[in-house]
Amino acid sequence: MKYFALFAFTLLFAISCGGERESVQEQVIDGEGVQIEGAWARPASEGRMSAAYFLITNFEETEDALVGVESDVAQLVEIHESYEREEEGMMGMREVPEVELPSESTIRFQQGGLHIMLIQVTRTLADGDTFELTLHFSNSESQTIEVPVRL
Repeated sequence: MKYFALFAFTLLFAISCGGERESVQEQVIDGEGVQIEGAWARPASEGRMSAAYFLITNFEETEDALVGVESDVAQLVEIHESYEREEEGMMGMREVPEVELPSESTIRFQQGGLHIMLIQVTRTLADGDTFELTLHFSNSESQTIEVPVRL
């Protein structure tokens, strides 16, 4: 019985923490233009790969698109998406040329979905580090954001 109570408490704690984090990320109150929030990236050793994630909101009444990304922390920076390989039933990743940003919408870059691949990082990215990532849009001005590295 003692183990069941401990298991139930741990499960409830994990569920409550996960739900709170999700709702905070989805709260977009008001804004204008294109805004990026909640950016973070995975740690990586020099020469390896990492990925960056964030929310991107288009507050405009017209469509836009994310058409490119760049950073000096990797030799190659690409927009990727995860997908299920039908013939194998396994997950894969592929580069996408752009991501449409419909008017007044939010797109989530997340694990298992859209993300920014940092290929052959030029320095170790450790928990607590930060780096700059520049996002280029078809209609809006480019934006450079500070990306924290975390586990």
